[in-house]
Amino acid sequence: MTRPDKPHDPIGDLITGKWVLSITGEGRFIAYRPFGWSGPDPHEQVTAETREALVSKLHYLDRHAVNDP
Repeated sequence: MTRPDKPHDPIGDLITGKWVLSITGEGRFIAYRPFGWSGPDPHEQVTAETREALVSKLHYLDRHAVNDP
């Protein structure tokens, strides 16, 4: 449910508690699991050339997740 004073944030919903987003020194976008991640593959990383491509990959992974905590 969306509160009127706080708009819905679909990217925040996608990554909160599941991914940490960063940009490498070479300008690649990267997502990695947060410290203490107890789900599958705690060392999982996803990289992309653009922010949009990274978010697209994360959406794909989210739709096909089997055992998300």
